[in-house]
Amino acid sequence: MPRTHRVLASVVLGVMIGGLAGCGQMTTAPEPQATTSAVTVAPGNGSAATATSTNSISTTTQGLLSPLESLTLSLVGLLVRTLNLVGSLGGTLTQGRWNVVVPPNAIQGTATVAIGVSSEASSDCQLEIMPATKNHFNVPVVLTVDCSSVPPDKLAGYVILWFNPATRRWVPVEGSKVDLVRKTVSAPLLHFSRYSVGPADGKAGW
Repeated sequence: MPRTHRVLASVVLGVMIGGLAGCGQMTTAPEPQATTSAVTVAPGNGSAATATSTNSISTTTQGLLSPLESLTLSLVGLLVRTLNLVGSLGGTLTQGRWNVVVPPNAIQGTATVAIGVSSEASSDCQLEIMPATKNHFNVPVVLTVDCSSVPPDKLAGYVILWFNPATRRWVPVEGSKVDLVRKTVSAPLLHFSRYSVGPADGKAGW
């Protein structure tokens, strides 16, 4: 190719690349949507990694990736799934046997919601929301756990339990309901914390 043609081709290519790079700054660029991602928070000195909803990554590299920095302390060592929540829209998040439904207007503004479990079959879960100032809901959030492996006669006496860190005891959540057809237990929540499922006498798990 003659030198003048090569120079012209380089200029055209540079203009095209510059135009593509600037697209994200244009007013016509798509607005960000609420997304769900899966993460594994590995044990260690503040390490974390993020992945898409179809991939889970564990790492021990230094530092935290936003927006998980404030969630890490209570989620270390757990399998975690997160949701970028828009308060006016609400959202749903599932991890393992646990599902949480945040109705529209339960919070104002935006937040990051996370569910952490020790395994896919775990009988307890850790629920977190960032920023922490959002951890009080205007409309109850519904937490549901799949109990399909529990015999119906035993399941009938199950409730969702909240772990009270002050007394270190499991406390039944008021409003817990058992669905013997779907084999689930659910409860309305006004805040996020550590929750489990089990008999109403407070002995979580089975």
